[in-house]
Amino acid sequence: MSILTDLISSQVQSSAKGSNLSETVLKGLGDSVLGSVKESAQTSSGISDLTSLFTGKTKAESSPVTALATSLFTDKIASKLKLDASTTKTAAALLPTIISAIVSATKKDKSKSGGLDLNSIIASVGGEVAKDSLKNAAASSLKNAAGSLLGKLFK
Repeated sequence: MSILTDLISSQVQSSAKGSNLSETVLKGLGDSVLGSVKESAQTSSGISDLTSLFTGKTKAESSPVTALATSLFTDKIASKLKLDASTTKTAAALLPTIISAIVSATKKDKSKSGGLDLNSIIASVGGEVAKDSLKNAAASSLKNAAGSLLGKLFK
């Protein structure tokens, strides 16, 4: 999971360049993103939300994963850090950019993401639902590939 936390941290730092947010606030943003991914990976609907986000079916701005990260930051982390409303709003506004950058890094440049992809992210943070989902996805892919191959043999 350290690869995932490193990726999140680097995208937080990159997305927050030019802002006057403290390192503590930036760490809070990273914690909210990681918390959102972890929490999403615990349920079938959350895994579906992650899949939609990482496959591009849902943009970060409208993703339930981003909404959860925002909620975690504004409701829990900002109050724990005793941030004022303006700082909270400024920091939370970066979350769609951060999450979009993480998704882009896992899609486009494996060297920037440490080789992470959606499956490895879910596997690293998910519970039993995530493991079952990944097994089912792998079995389905294998079944489809075998069916396609056999279909070509019997043309």
